Amino acid sequence: MTPYNTIKIGTLELSMPFIQAALAGYTDYPMRHLARRFGCPLTFTGVMLDRIALHPKAMRQLKFLPHDGEHPVVAQILGDDPAIIAQAAAVFEQVGYAAVDLNFACPVPKVLRRLRGGFLMQKPDIILQAVRLTRQAVACPVSMKIRIGYDHSAASEEDFQSICQIAADEGVDMLAIHGRTVSQKYRGKADWSRIAAVKQRFPRLTVFGSGDIFCADTAIERQTQSGIDGVLVARGAVGNPWLFAELLARSQGSPPPPPPTLAEQGRVMQEHFEMICQGRKDNRAVPYFRKFAVGYSKRHPERKKTMLALLAAKTRPQLLDAIKTAYGV
Repeated sequence: MTPYNTIKIGTLELSMPFIQAALAGYTDYPMRHLARRFGCPLTFTGVMLDRIALHPKAMRQLKFLPHDGEHPVVAQILGDDPAIIAQAAAVFEQVGYAAVDLNFACPVPKVLRRLRGGFLMQKPDIILQAVRLTRQAVACPVSMKIRIGYDHSAASEEDFQSICQIAADEGVDMLAIHGRTVSQKYRGKADWSRIAAVKQRFPRLTVFGSGDIFCADTAIERQTQSGIDGVLVARGAVGNPWLFAELLARSQGSPPPPPPTLAEQGRVMQEHFEMICQGRKDNRAVPYFRKFAVGYSKRHPERKKTMLALLAAKTRPQLLDAIKTAYGV
C-alpha cells in the first residue's frame, strides 16, 4: 500500500491512521501498553463515568490514571449532564491524559436506562452543550464517539445529521462513528457507507470509523474505500496486539512482519497476565484474563483445545502452566 503521511488529531500527531478504540472492561493499562509497544500510536481508556473524576480519593487510584510510558492516551468519558462532563474532562486533562473523548455511542442497556451513552443520540441539544462546555474547560484535543443513529427511524436520521453538524461547527478534533445504530448493539454488519457520507459532507472534519475490523486487510480497505481519515480497532485487537505491528508496517510501505511464533505468543500472554496481576489479586486476575485468552487462542493451530485449556485454569499456576503447555514457553 502507499505509505501514509502522519495524521493529526488536534495537537496530537500520529504515525498511522489506525488506533486502539476504547473498550469497556478491556482497554486497561496492560492492553494499552501492549498495543503501544506493537506500534499503535494512540490508545483510549475504557469508558469512565464522569462523576468519578469529581472524587479526589477515587482519582488517586492507579486504574483511573495514565501510566508513564504509554502517552499519548485518551480518557473516554461517559455522562448525562454537560456541566459534569466538562468538569470531568478538566480533571482528566489535569492528571495527564493527552485528550478527552465523549462517549455518546455506548449501547449497553444499563447505560441507556440511565440516559447516558447512546441514549444521547436522541438528544442533540445535550450533546451540543456537552461539547461546547468541554471545549471551554480544556486545552487538550476533544473527540467524540457516536453511532449512525439511535435506530433507523427518520427522526433518528435527523438527529444523527444534527450531531455531525455539531461536531463540525464546534471544532471537535475527531469524530469517531460506529457503523451501527444504538438499537442494533453489535448485531448485523457495520454500515461504512454512512461513515463515508459524513466525511464527504464535512471534508474538513477528522472522521474515524469503527465496526467489524478484525484484520489489517479490512482496516486498510475500509479506510481507503470510505475516504475517511482513520480507523478505530476495537474487538479485533483483543488478544492480538500484532495487528498494530502489521498495520504500522503497511502504513509505512514496508512488508508486514512475519506472524508471531507460538513461543512469542506465549511470552506476550504471560506478560499480559503478569501486568494484570499487578493490579488485581490472583483470584480476580485469572477470571479477568479469560476474555483476553479467547482472543489470543485464535492464532493457535489448535484453537479450540487451547482455548478450553486456558479457560479451565482456576489459579495463577494453572493458567501459567496452560500457557506453557500450549505455547512451549
